[in-house]
Amino acid sequence: MFRVLAILVAVLVMASFGVTATSAQMKTDPQAQPKAMDQKAPMDQKAPTDQKMGQKIEGTVKAVRGNMVTLEDGTQLSIPGSVKVPMSRLKPGAQISAEFEERGGQKVATSVQIKG
Repeated sequence: MFRVLAILVAVLVMASFGVTATSAQMKTDPQAQPKAMDQKAPMDQKAPTDQKMGQKIEGTVKAVRGNMVTLEDGTQLSIPGSVKVPMSRLKPGAQISAEFEERGGQKVATSVQIKG
């Protein structure tokens, strides 16, 4: 009797693990996602270029204020201290080539090169 009871308990425990694993792998209906998720672009569409990671930009420096550089086209780049660039050469009129990432709506430079 004890052996039958032990087998029955073991089967029930294994069945509950199977149900849990199956539930964890179930896919949800994309229409049932929260409203905040609805605002994102579908996976098959490309995100706007200003939201991609690791973009490149080239341009002429219009103004430098602290660690913020404004290019002639109005693009503003934040240059963190981890990016090594000679700030003495980073002045209005300088031609630069930079790579940046979009972070919290701000373009943060990951590398900056001064041309010429």
